[in-house]
Amino acid sequence: MNSNKRYIVSDHKEITSIDELEIIWNNTNDAIFLIAPDGSLLKANPAFEEILGYSTVELIGNPHPPILPTLQKQKGFLERMKKGEIIKYHEAQRVTKEGKVIDIVSSYCPVHNHNGELVCTVGMYKDVTKQIEAQRKLRESEEKYRFIADHTSDLIMILDDQKSITYVSPSSEPLLGYSSVECLDKNISAFISEHDILSFMNLVEQLEKTNTVLETELRYKHASGCLIWMELRGSYVVDENKKRTIIVSRDISERKKYEEELRNLAFHDSLTGLPNRYYFNELLKDEMRKSKVHSMEMAVMYLDIDSFKQVNDTFGHAGGDAILIEFSRRIQNSIRNKDIVCRLSGDEFVIIVSIPSDEEVVRKIASQIQVELKQPILFEHHQIRITASIGISIYNDVELTSEELIKRADNALYEVKENGKNDVTFWCDSFVNK
Repeated sequence: MNSNKRYIVSDHKEITSIDELEIIWNNTNDAIFLIAPDGSLLKANPAFEEILGYSTVELIGNPHPPILPTLQKQKGFLERMKKGEIIKYHEAQRVTKEGKVIDIVSSYCPVHNHNGELVCTVGMYKDVTKQIEAQRKLRESEEKYRFIADHTSDLIMILDDQKSITYVSPSSEPLLGYSSVECLDKNISAFISEHDILSFMNLVEQLEKTNTVLETELRYKHASGCLIWMELRGSYVVDENKKRTIIVSRDISERKKYEEELRNLAFHDSLTGLPNRYYFNELLKDEMRKSKVHSMEMAVMYLDIDSFKQVNDTFGHAGGDAILIEFSRRIQNSIRNKDIVCRLSGDEFVIIVSIPSDEEVVRKIASQIQVELKQPILFEHHQIRITASIGISIYNDVELTSEELIKRADNALYEVKENGKNDVTFWCDSFVNK
């Protein structure tokens, strides 16, 4: 949906009749809901209850819903909605039914009738509590690091015009495991990772040309054999006709670690650890490019667990989560090392069967998945038996977009569901007219 587009409808009931939104409404991980002009809740999708703990029935008719922090005012917000203002990506906090405060990114789009009157507001919440917590840890780590840096020496080196070390601070030993004596008269390249030497030499060359302070990040070799990320500041000076390069380096290993954790949160499913929908789209496009370049077939396998809702209703969210984790593990046991399993949402999974792959390879994988699922899953002394339906589309250098390839696999999955579940179907041209 274009977030700048406004919809003109008679009332909120018309919105609930748009069949095309049903799949998104029921399966998205983000909370989507409708707000009445007085601020009370009209309707909410399943993710709303999952994130906040409240059902729609509990909040309907309450213009001051308990999900809002105590001091937050609705009046100003509702006035903005009446004026037709669209709010995008607003950071805020909400209170769950259990009393837990969570961080969210919210967006709101007002819907007016033909008379310009506010009918309702479409709202969306994305739970970013984990990301905010990771950012907080990152900030705390940096603040702690700054405090330490202010009270201890950074790694300071002075190089001659041959890049040999003529001076090194005593901090070389705690930072790199080498004493000052061990570093003196050695070329600095002996202490820099082979992967970063070229960029370091380019930095030194720029220093000599521009005579300005330059910064970069690179990895130093520790005496133990590991690599240490350093933030490096370099300056070039000419003193008493001697050309010297001064390098001041600071350990940023913790920052790099948290950056990687943040990246992992953005691209992976928090429950199973698998690549999420966003990362899947990138991985699929990359694999399709490889397929085209090498003229080799690849495939997409679309899977979901049969009657998963019944399992979830019977054993609760904890049981459902346990099933999803074990299901993902068994899928991974069934594929080749080069293939990739992703979780799209709920019980929907996708396998990117990498090149080279043909129908025989894909059938073997599907067969192995079915073998893996024959063993019951244990949860709190219960033996839970599950099956899966699998839809498959083969990519063989035809003019298809990634979206079209996914749609074919989805159509094949639908065919399996319509014909009794627990089976495997390949997409074929006859599905087009169905």
